[in-house]
Amino acid sequence: MDTVRLETRYGMADGLTPVLAARIAECASRYDSHVSIESAGRAIRIESLISVLSMELRRGMPLTVIAEGKDAREAASGLCALLEG
Repeated sequence: MDTVRLETRYGMADGLTPVLAARIAECASRYDSHVSIESAGRAIRIESLISVLSMELRRGMPLTVIAEGKDAREAASGLCALLEG
């Protein structure tokens, strides 16, 4: 099983809205890989809208996207693109 870790920064000016959190959860669900976001020593698996909202993301916040599975590279890249705005 492949594991990919990509560093990025959260780019949305409005912070994390429920609509964007839903888009993040939906993006992660498109892939077979398990996807997590890590920030400030805290990691969450992106499995639900509630877990994404719990991150309280703000513009400029450094993030690590971690994907594990057969399509890990695509999953991590897709999620980074969405998070960067």
